[in-house]
Amino acid sequence: MNRRKFVQLVALGLAAAATFNATAASVGDAVTLPPVTLIDGTVLKPEHWQGKVLIVERFATWCPFCKVQNPKLEKLLKANKSRGLEVLALSIDKNAAEVPKYMQQHGYTFNAAMMTPEWQRVLGDVKGLPVTWVIGRDGKLKQVEAGELLDEDVAELARWL
Repeated sequence: MNRRKFVQLVALGLAAAATFNATAASVGDAVTLPPVTLIDGTVLKPEHWQGKVLIVERFATWCPFCKVQNPKLEKLLKANKSRGLEVLALSIDKNAAEVPKYMQQHGYTFNAAMMTPEWQRVLGDVKGLPVTWVIGRDGKLKQVEAGELLDEDVAELARWL
């Protein structure tokens, strides 16, 4: 078994053991997304995501694994936005003022907002950072990944397009 598969199996086992949330969506479930207020004050209604593939990432500005993964998500978005890909990063930072600074400092163009109880209820409480959810064009949860995604893992997210 190669290192990547081993790491994925361990992460999957840990995530499964640590994540029981009866109200959270499971892979294959239709997801009802709440509205989101982005860090610039723009409010996106659930209709904004219709017909698109949405990658949602729970992150923190202080998370070293997020700092490695976010440039990969930015690259994936730039290469696939015209194909209907959207990225929404939901921060768990205690100081919301840090998030716009972080986004600007790194030149990220993906949508960012603060994690809210409404989004937490929909997505569940998967342990670890970052956590990545993929919601398909059909509004169903396609994939959930806990922990930093490797280059090839991020590239594989494009399969949902």
